[in-house]
Amino acid sequence: MSLLFMIIVAAGLPFLTALSYKNIKKMEEELEGAQIAKIPVYLQSMTMQIILAVLAFFAAKSEEISISFKSIFTGKTIGAALLLVLIALMLAWISQRFSKEKDESTLHHILPDTNVERLLWVLAVVVAAFCEEYIYRGVLFNIIAGMVKDYTIYVWITATLLSAIVFAFGHGTQGEKAILQIIPFAVGFQFLVWLSGGLFLPMIAHFIYNILVELLFGDKIKQDAER
Repeated sequence: MSLLFMIIVAAGLPFLTALSYKNIKKMEEELEGAQIAKIPVYLQSMTMQIILAVLAFFAAKSEEISISFKSIFTGKTIGAALLLVLIALMLAWISQRFSKEKDESTLHHILPDTNVERLLWVLAVVVAAFCEEYIYRGVLFNIIAGMVKDYTIYVWITATLLSAIVFAFGHGTQGEKAILQIIPFAVGFQFLVWLSGGLFLPMIAHFIYNILVELLFGDKIKQDAER
């Protein structure tokens, strides 16, 4: 089961996201920039995330991996989470503020416009924050780290980087530029897991970041896509 999980997450999912990116770009050209229906995108995303999380659960069970959700909330751990979100938002702002190129990502197709879309968007963000942290920072990281008997800082770094890269390529629908930006963000999430002792704090940070991106930069992202 763990081998199937690794193949799907590390190879199958990046391939499907790259294919989705290509199809969305093709649809944009055919529809002359018209917006793609967002609600089916949200539902599809949630369904896929839940299926992957279930697969990750059975992979962890087969490898006898114990995943800790309970995080320790102290001034240091909360401060680290807030700093990570702040840095990520600053990088997003810099990218949007100083970029002179047309936004080639498909993120503007995901951001909501109506109240119904916003409700489903928030639900999709909750599902993504829970499932992605469990899949990548929990199960995938531990499977990779478990391949080496002696757990050292080098093993932690290697497992963190590999899971972060896989996580980034799993977001291929956001474009090549986004993949490079996501990798350090994913490393920061893994650090939060180590610092707090569980997945709950990075789940919260992940959720807050995704929501704030839409609130702060949603209109700008859509305008840039239309340039």
